[in-house]
Amino acid sequence: MPHVVRIAWRLALDYPGLENDSFFVAEERGKIVGILGLKDYGEFLELVAVGVLEEYREMGIGKKLVEEVLKDLSDKKVYLLTTVPGFYEKLGFEKVEEVPEALKKDPVWCAGCDKNRCVAMHRKASNNVNNA
Repeated sequence: MPHVVRIAWRLALDYPGLENDSFFVAEERGKIVGILGLKDYGEFLELVAVGVLEEYREMGIGKKLVEEVLKDLSDKKVYLLTTVPGFYEKLGFEKVEEVPEALKKDPVWCAGCDKNRCVAMHRKASNNVNNA
């Protein structure tokens, strides 16, 4: 977990309570180069702190990391908040106007983000087995 925390901090993806969430990592030659966090809200999951170290970008690592994690979550609703919606649209997500109350962030948490770029998304219904 210390490596995950350092990468999250380096990529400005850190947040209070990060250590309490589940994380998956991508490795290149034994070095952690990408992270993906999952917050479990019971009825749904939230992808958080998804990032790849700068020197390993444009290699498909982030895409592969998201795909691998989602493969085992086909029966769960998955949401995320992002400033790069185009990346997630290619992975089966779509923009949504409304999110569950638990996903609404405290304005202090969002202070460093450009609110005009922040988009809420969820995995498309065709990808969710239990999405009725």
